[in-house]
Amino acid sequence: MRGGSGVQPPLRLTRRGRVVVVGLVALCVVAALMVMVPRASVAWADEPPRGHLVVAGETLWQLAVTLEPDADTRVVVARLMRINHLSSPDLTPGQLLLLT
Repeated sequence: MRGGSGVQPPLRLTRRGRVVVVGLVALCVVAALMVMVPRASVAWADEPPRGHLVVAGETLWQLAVTLEPDADTRVVVARLMRINHLSSPDLTPGQLLLLT
C-alpha cells in the first residue's frame, strides 16, 4: 500500500480495450436504430403517394372530381375512402388524405 490512503488509481484502458468499448457502443447504437426506425413496407412502382391537407368546407366528392374529372366520381370517392381507411365520406379540416 502506498501511503495507506486506500485510494484506487483511475481505471486505464489499453488501446485494444478502447477499441473494444467503442465497437460495443457502436454495435448497441446500430441495433437500437434498427429497432426504432420503421422499415418501408410499400414499394412504389412509379411515384410515391401524394397527400392532401383538407381545408374547411372541402368534400371528398369535390376532391374526387378534381383528381380525376373524367372518371366515375363514385368510384374515385370509394377508392379514396378505402386507401384512407375512412368509414364515411365526411372530412375534417386539417385532415391529411392520401391521394394515390
